[in-house]
Amino acid sequence: MTRRTQPRTEPGPFRSDQIREGDPYELSQGHAIRCMTAGGRHGSAHIVGAAVLTTDPALERPAGIDVGISWNDGKNLRAPDIVVGMDLRAPGWASQPPPLAVEYADVGQDEVELEEKIRELLEFGTRMIWVVRLTGPLRVEVHEPGVPLRVVAGDDVLHAPGILQNPVPVRALIDPVAAHEATLRNLLARKGYASLDELR
Repeated sequence: MTRRTQPRTEPGPFRSDQIREGDPYELSQGHAIRCMTAGGRHGSAHIVGAAVLTTDPALERPAGIDVGISWNDGKNLRAPDIVVGMDLRAPGWASQPPPLAVEYADVGQDEVELEEKIRELLEFGTRMIWVVRLTGPLRVEVHEPGVPLRVVAGDDVLHAPGILQNPVPVRALIDPVAAHEATLRNLLARKGYASLDELR
């Protein structure tokens, strides 16, 4: 896996209209970044986490997985693992920042590129980025513009005020059982019920 060791000082030659859907590349200031396929643990977590997030009662549109977002005259093209709170009905690359983006970091993660991706998305207008750490103790790093980084432990919950209505258990972003429980709570809340007991 190629890793960047020198800072990018000049814009690169590529633009997002040169990238086709399904191509394994993102763009940073016109420089192509090869994005490798996810491992099993990493890839399955996308589905688990998206199920919880997309059912939150505050959302009118579903979350998206690996949605390409283009800005800066096409010199930037980024595809977070999950985006939340966007209208994704139009074809082609999205052009607005996601209110919430989720990245999963597993073995082999290029930390330099991840840091650059986070910085660019926050500068573009993303309000919150959750980085789910799959190596070591389960935890989520919460990135917000102008706010110090904070870490939420695996047995705690995440909040996204103004984006999501319900808290999200960290474990529900990777564990299907926890995800099913959180998804059920979300679906009940969408119908005006706080619990199954209330429904009964």
